[in-house]
This record gives sequence, C-alpha cells and structure tokens, in this order.
Amino acid sequence: MKILYIITKSNWGGAQRHVFDLASFCHKNGHNTVVALGGEGMLNNKLVAQGIAVRGIGSMGRDISFMNDLVSLKDIFNIIRKEKPDILHLHSPKAAGLGAFVGWILKIPKIIYTVHGWTFNESRPLHQRLAIAFFSWLTMLFSTHIITLSEKEMGQAQMFPFVLQKLRMIYLGISTPKFLTQKDAKAFIQSKIPEEIDKKTIVGTIAELHPNKGLIYAINSIENVLKRFPSLIYFIIGEGEQRENLETLIREKGVDKNVILAGHVDNAAQYLKGFSIFLLPSVKEGLPYTLIEAGYAGLPTISTAVGGIPEIIDDMKSGIIIQSKKSEEIVHSLEFLLQHKNIQREHGKNLQEKVKITFNLENMMAKTMEIYTSSL
Repeated sequence: MKILYIITKSNWGGAQRHVFDLASFCHKNGHNTVVALGGEGMLNNKLVAQGIAVRGIGSMGRDISFMNDLVSLKDIFNIIRKEKPDILHLHSPKAAGLGAFVGWILKIPKIIYTVHGWTFNESRPLHQRLAIAFFSWLTMLFSTHIITLSEKEMGQAQMFPFVLQKLRMIYLGISTPKFLTQKDAKAFIQSKIPEEIDKKTIVGTIAELHPNKGLIYAINSIENVLKRFPSLIYFIIGEGEQRENLETLIREKGVDKNVILAGHVDNAAQYLKGFSIFLLPSVKEGLPYTLIEAGYAGLPTISTAVGGIPEIIDDMKSGIIIQSKKSEEIVHSLEFLLQHKNIQREHGKNLQEKVKITFNLENMMAKTMEIYTSSL
C-alpha cells in the first residue's frame, strides 16, 4: 500500500510519536510510506533516520494564520496529488482539516482522521469552541474513517450527525519501554539538582511546558506539600512555550530548590524509575503516552480526570484521579500517597498489569491495519 501521513508539527509530542510508530511499522512491513509535516523537528529527524520519506510543509503551524494556511493548503494539495496514496492518514486538527478537504477533492480512496484529543475541549471562549467543533465536524465529513484513542473521545464524536458509521476506537499502544535501573535513573536526576537527593522523595512529570498540561496547578500545590514533607522534589522533564512563566511562578512561590525544570531530555521515559510518584496535572488530554509509560514502570500515579485518563487509571485502585485545575486536590493526593507506602506499591503494581494488557503496540497495530486493509 502507498500510505501518506500528514501532521501539523514535527516536534516530539504524543501525536508525533503515534505517527512515528505507525509509519515505522508500515515501512518495516514493506509498505510505501511517506510523512508530510510542518517544520524540521525531532519527528522529521527520527523518520529520516529510519529511511522513511519526508515531505515538508514549511508554512504550517498550530496557530491560525490565513496567509500561511493558504500556502499550507497549496503545499498539501501538491503533495497529495504527487504521491497519489491509497491511504491518507491525518493527525492533528489543522493537518487533518486541510488534508481531508484536499483528499476528498482528489478522490483519495481512504481518508483516515485520528483524533488526538478534541481541540474544542480546550479552555477557550465559547465562540471559539463552537467554531472549532464545526470545523472538526467538517473534517469528519470529508474523512472515510475516524479513529478516536479513548471511549471519552468516541462518545463526543458520536454526538455529531452523519459520522457514526465512520467511527472506530483504538487505544494507543507501546512496546515495553527500556528503563534504566533506579540507581542510574536517580544518578541522572542528581545531575540536574545541586543538593544531595539520597533522602529526597522525587515526584516527577514528563510533559511539554504547555498550558494544556496544567503545570501551574502542580507548582502551586508544592508550597503546601513542603510544609509536611520538606524533603520532596518536584522534577519536570520537558520543554515548551510556558517555561518563562513557570520559572517566574517558581521564584514567586519560593520553591526554586524543590521544583526543577530539567528541560527536554531524549528518551525521557527511561528515567521513570527514578521517580517515587508520577504526577500528570493536565487540563486537556487525549490518551497520554507518559501515563502509560509510568504504568509500565510500576509507578503510583496522580492524574486529572480529563480525556481518556480515567480509562487508564482506576481511581484508588491503580492510581488517584483528581479534578483538573484544583491545586488543593494535588496537595491532598500527594500527602495521602506519601503517608501510605503500601498503597503506592499496590497502585503501581495494578497499573502495570493493566497497561501491559490493554495498551500494547501489537493490539494497536493489528486494529489499525484492519482499517487500512478493509474495503470502503
């Protein structure tokens, strides 16, 4: 099969990793695989290293820009017309919207849209959310198949008219990550912190420094947790547009010795065993890879009830589910786990068992290939 993937940005987030996994699998299995993307970030570099053909869409970015988006539309039109794919698989809202429209015009046999979290769930003014919902619906109408990554997103998709027969839910899947030993992972964390960490408790997050990740609510909670547990370190791996704001907040709260912004780290998941607790305070998510990886590492987790997260974590059985934007709930959850080591172990073990069964790469690829090979 000739398969063309299109995605808006080439940085390394969840959607980009998903595209990389799909493209790598299809490339290794002999399919003619091409990826079109905006920018020349890590996804671009990883694809080239695998020998996968890449097509640049230089003007495409996440933010709306009428002139740039017109140029992107022309670029996408030219790429699809030249590649003539059997399957056009679209990821991220802008790439999906432009790609589905062009694919429909050019009569591509199979146009698949994978939803990585509905953008209309973001904290925006009502008129913007309604407009985004309308354009999301148009994208679904132009597509022949729509894949959601969680039951939550599936339920929202089912509210739109004329798309029900196109919908399919496929959970994300990963191969078992290769973790460093706890000793080596802690040695890495120690390299980022001037103070000795032997007797410290490390609460960790791996996330882009983006408003959707809710990191300000986590940082706001640390000041209060430190009153009872002064040896706590909150260690954040990731980079992004919110760095300056977060650095200011950390200074204002006086927690600069206890909250560490470690920046971008390649293959960050390998260091998960250096954490005692994994925290994901997102305000908007699809189905986050980092939470699945934390499960494979056997970590006790605290996360918000957004997107598909409650489908990964069973509250008070394999983790703790809290409301988003509630710093006080982060405080209570951290204090609870820090006081109950036995529950930490129990939650970590239960989550590990669940993710190995439900969120594995073999299941994801088998179900995706069913869609690729099915008749329209």
